[in-house]
Amino acid sequence: MAFFDQLSTTSMPTQTQRDQYRYASEALTALLDELRAIDADVAEIESALDATGAPWTPGRIPQWPPDGG
Repeated sequence: MAFFDQLSTTSMPTQTQRDQYRYASEALTALLDELRAIDADVAEIESALDATGAPWTPGRIPQWPPDGG
């Protein structure tokens, strides 16, 4: 909301808009930290699947060529 409010004015952001931006920024920072942790977990799982020779599954990038060569 704060971003769109600023599109139609040349005045400085209000305190409410600054607060909205700060709250959104804090929430995004927390979500990005969670997303990075999930991404690291997924990478670990994919590595374990590759190490055990598990077949390709949707969402994983296959090793090619299959014989490694």
